[in-house]
Amino acid sequence: MVMSEWRAAHCQGCDQKTLWRDGVNVYPQAVSAPAPHPDMTADVRDVYEEARRVLPISRRAGAALARAALEKQVKLLDPDPPKNSRLDDLIARLTSKVSTGLSERLDIIRHVGNKALHGVDDSDELVVLYLEDSQGADEIAELLFDAINDLIDELVTRPARTRDAWGKLPEGVREAIEKKRQNPRTGDS
Repeated sequence: MVMSEWRAAHCQGCDQKTLWRDGVNVYPQAVSAPAPHPDMTADVRDVYEEARRVLPISRRAGAALARAALEKQVKLLDPDPPKNSRLDDLIARLTSKVSTGLSERLDIIRHVGNKALHGVDDSDELVVLYLEDSQGADEIAELLFDAINDLIDELVTRPARTRDAWGKLPEGVREAIEKKRQNPRTGDS
């Protein structure tokens, strides 16, 4: 069993106490992951924030909790999935509703989160890079959290803004647009 080295210090600059584990500041936490999207629901936000808080201490726990936040969010977006659907099945069901890049990032979260929980072999370069304290690890961590925020932006925020703007159009304009959609004329712009 490997023992961690803990140290406490007093910052002369801010006059606060700090706590370090194996050379990494754990208190006060320096959270580098993006803040949650403003339209994130409270239950998803709780898991997301926990993932952000634990990330500086444990990349493995951060990835696993980011995956859990993603799963909660996906279930909110697809409330009637087939029984016993796994996260990769749920993500596949969303593929046609999101951009290709976002779909790929959602699969990355699922994969990294699963491997972080269940173990990784040396052939899985992305997960090894993430779990190691390397330069690319922070970029991958940011990608995980950004993808969850982007999912909310693409499937919650933007559609709500569009519905709001659509509702502000005069009724006659909306009816004309709907009529044109139902009977489009070719060659007309």
